[in-house]
Amino acid sequence: MATTRPAILAPSGLRGTADRAQTWINTHPALAFTTLSAFYAVITTLLSSMKLLWLDELITYHLANLGSAHAIWHALSLGADPNPPLSHLAVLSAMRLFGNHELALRLPAIAGYWLGLLSLYLFLRRRISPTWALAGTFLSMATGAFEYSYESRSYGIFYGFAMLALLCWSRTIEPKTRSHEALTLTGMVIALALGISTNYFAVLAFLPVAAGEVAFTLQRLHTERWRMAELHSIIRPRIWLGMMLAAAPLVCYRGLIRAGISTYAPHAWNKVSLDQVFDSYTEMVEAVLYPLLALFLLVGIVRVLSRFCTNCRASIRPRALGQLATEYRMRHGRQAFPTHELIAAFFLMLYPFLGYAVASIKGGMLSPRFVIPVCFGFAIAGVAAAHRLFGHTRYAAIIFLILFVTWVTTRESIIGYWYTEQKQSFYKVVSHLSTIAGNQPIAIPDPLMVLTFQRYAPPSLASRIVFPVDFDAIRRFRGEDSPDRNLWTGRNSYYHVPIVPLAGFLQQTGHFIILGHDKNWMVQDLREHRYPVDEMPINTRAGAIGGFTPLMHGVPKFYEASGDRSPASGYGHVATIIPFHSEANQPHEDDLELPIQDIR
Repeated sequence: MATTRPAILAPSGLRGTADRAQTWINTHPALAFTTLSAFYAVITTLLSSMKLLWLDELITYHLANLGSAHAIWHALSLGADPNPPLSHLAVLSAMRLFGNHELALRLPAIAGYWLGLLSLYLFLRRRISPTWALAGTFLSMATGAFEYSYESRSYGIFYGFAMLALLCWSRTIEPKTRSHEALTLTGMVIALALGISTNYFAVLAFLPVAAGEVAFTLQRLHTERWRMAELHSIIRPRIWLGMMLAAAPLVCYRGLIRAGISTYAPHAWNKVSLDQVFDSYTEMVEAVLYPLLALFLLVGIVRVLSRFCTNCRASIRPRALGQLATEYRMRHGRQAFPTHELIAAFFLMLYPFLGYAVASIKGGMLSPRFVIPVCFGFAIAGVAAAHRLFGHTRYAAIIFLILFVTWVTTRESIIGYWYTEQKQSFYKVVSHLSTIAGNQPIAIPDPLMVLTFQRYAPPSLASRIVFPVDFDAIRRFRGEDSPDRNLWTGRNSYYHVPIVPLAGFLQQTGHFIILGHDKNWMVQDLREHRYPVDEMPINTRAGAIGGFTPLMHGVPKFYEASGDRSPASGYGHVATIIPFHSEANQPHEDDLELPIQDIR
């Protein structure tokens, strides 16, 4: 792993600084990762302080707040959340230790993501120098998956377990001792089992391990010249038995899985489609995807030139590419990463396609966040490609490290600014409401807003909010009802905001205020039923309330409306309103994805 060729023209002072930094990292790999960990802790703590808890996180909080494993399991069995219980239990433990503030709720995700960073660093450190390994770890932080490191959901946790499982599997090959092999095998089993106890899509973590193991077995068969008599000593049944054991928790979760699918799949916002596959690459790997693809293309070109164009004219083979091709050919056979590990990394890169296949078979729901370990695959492949091309260059590792440290710092600074704008937009909405609402009830038909409003608005406002539902209208006007089903399942239980059929709310209400967006289902539904609804001429200037974790489906707007107790509604008179019926507002056990008839 020695690097001797400078190939970089820079002032001697700068070269000296680069030399000292690279030497310090290479001689103090543990301290180098500790520095990365401190950087990570500062970034996630700052971003967590800027970001309001949003719907998904507040679902986790309210379920964890039930206070016991039995109560959480019971809620999940009723379809409260389409996830297994481990992340809720982790948040419950964090709340008991540190309280229920934002950072405490997000500590399990922060710890889980950090575990993934540590596992990735150790995985890379085994094959390349600490400086290159640190650069690869920062590369993984430069992706969109980083935003789940401080979100109080399951994603950051199973992200870490996926990489830990791959690390432990890789260490079962050529272990230092038999006890070390047993320890790493146990670690792999535990990581895989804990992953699927956090998120059902963590079952995908089995596939890179399985693909890598198949590749390793085939390599050994090739070494033995395909002598089938040696097959019994080449195949490692303990790995396959370990994976079977790790999958055992799924048997316990069958009831929870059925409840989640039956509750959310019929009208889910994230139905399986190939668009979700490609969105997973552009949203999770994000902008760094494109330079990485260019790097992979460059490796392919250099490989072709090194094999088939060794004596080509300079006009055909540019000098820079020629030098790279020459170095590539000279270092042929000295690939830092063994084939079986590259195959495993490739299957990590295929996560979105694998997720599409699994979701098509069972579940019917897919989202980019479900496949975030794809970012580990690109980090491993990216640093492997860069090392293969530029590993001979003296300062390449430190340059790549500086590049990705800068990338992460810049990106997260922008994200922090966006969260600050979002928080300001939210409090602008609260400020407007405090001046116009008086003592009237406040209907918030947007599930993205209602729990956040309840948590952060002044008690004088939060105590008057209501979350009305009309599931037929929600599906017709918004096209999906997943978050509404989350809230409906917990009504009169662990959610402490009134969650009621629209008919019941109107029957008990006179004048009220609606906080929604310009195309919210409730306003359209009321107008179809001829209830009086008027938009209030207020510019909230809260356009930044959306974003990565949106607090509303659109730009906030206020409406004045009247229920059945208001003379303005004309309730009880001929040819005035078309009454709602409470039973029709509720979800039905036999709901299918059928067109909903227009009432007009």
